[in-house]
Amino acid sequence: MAQLLCLKQVRIIDTATGLVRELLDVVISDGEIQDVCESASPLSEGVMEIDCHGQYAIPGFFDCHTHLAALTNQPPEVEREIFDECQLRGSFEEGCLARPVLQDFVRRGITQVRDLGGPVHGLQGMKPDRVTATVFGPDILYAGPMLEMPPLTGAEMNERWPGWTVAIDSAGSAEEVVASLVESGVSCLKVFGRFEDEVLESFVSRAAEAGLPVACDPGRTFFHDIDIRKGIRLGVRCFEHAKSLWYSVLKDDLKDEHDRLRTAGPEERGRFAQRLMELGSESISISALDELADAMLVSRTLLCPTLHVCKFFSEKPEVFNDQEPEKFRPAFATLFEVGRVIVGRLAECGVPMLVGQDGYIPRFTHEEMNLLSENGLSPAEILRGATIYPAEWLGLTEMYGSIETGKKANLVILDANPIEDIRNTQNVGMVILDGQIVYQSERFH
Repeated sequence: MAQLLCLKQVRIIDTATGLVRELLDVVISDGEIQDVCESASPLSEGVMEIDCHGQYAIPGFFDCHTHLAALTNQPPEVEREIFDECQLRGSFEEGCLARPVLQDFVRRGITQVRDLGGPVHGLQGMKPDRVTATVFGPDILYAGPMLEMPPLTGAEMNERWPGWTVAIDSAGSAEEVVASLVESGVSCLKVFGRFEDEVLESFVSRAAEAGLPVACDPGRTFFHDIDIRKGIRLGVRCFEHAKSLWYSVLKDDLKDEHDRLRTAGPEERGRFAQRLMELGSESISISALDELADAMLVSRTLLCPTLHVCKFFSEKPEVFNDQEPEKFRPAFATLFEVGRVIVGRLAECGVPMLVGQDGYIPRFTHEEMNLLSENGLSPAEILRGATIYPAEWLGLTEMYGSIETGKKANLVILDANPIEDIRNTQNVGMVILDGQIVYQSERFH
């Protein structure tokens, strides 16, 4: 049965302006926000009134880059490792990892995720039952498989998760894939790795006709086909991973050498890539980065930096590769350093960014927010990247992104003001999902 709720005298975070609206009542019914007002008129019997004086209400957060399908079909020992890394409550139960992880996302205020790579059937099966308060999880807005031209970079993922990555090898197949994914209920699409211009242009055009935004992960750090300027020109409006911009903002001499080596053999390209890794952020042209920021602002192109994943692997390379962990530690440390420089400069220029972790561990979403704060984004801008920006990019502002009449009642009540300190997003007092209270801290008991 749907709950009828009235949040009394709560401070509302206005995600558009970054301001706090003082002491308002929020009336919730049938899973929607029915009213936001200074004082709700006398309410009918059966309405639960919740005293939120001194608390802060904000729209439920998005994590804009997850891979939830990785929670399924794992060996028991890997399931156990993920369970421990997530610091989940309760006891570990083999074969039932997805449920407690999804619930933990919600307990941390993450009521929506934008999933950018995984088999459609697996993601559809993870949508939780909202009938009971004990079985819940975030709204999963998925892209389905990662799409790229053959040979598939992610072919090994298909061995464990069939349909993780799908080939597009022509304009005709682009049309077929888009039509198939539209039928499967995707909310967006993701291109990955190698793409010829003609095929990518056809794909983005078909996606636009279907009303689906396209996100791009170029794959390799260097010598990839989808430079961000090309992507912008073709209609891509979101790029994943700060490191993916690196080759687009190299200093002129390095950029010229990079482009000259496109047709060189793997050994010569590998030596050059190693030299860039040794140079790190010293290889970046700040003027090129500023020019790119201007292009992103004009086209309203977003970046989802995913800084935390590089930091995490630089600190725990054994999670990435348990055979030769120390081989990968310096590379991830460099990618983290380069990402920080890129994010810091784009933040100065006002480029909008999304909050996303590139994984499936709920607390990492908040750690990504903290890193964005440490590297130049204001708390208000980070909150936009976790609320209104993803809603706008997905074309779902009628449902998500702000606390307004008629919008879906996915709300988080915080015990402290996140505009003052982004770490306050972790002080979750209550989570309301589809108009149902699914989590309460001791403060509300």
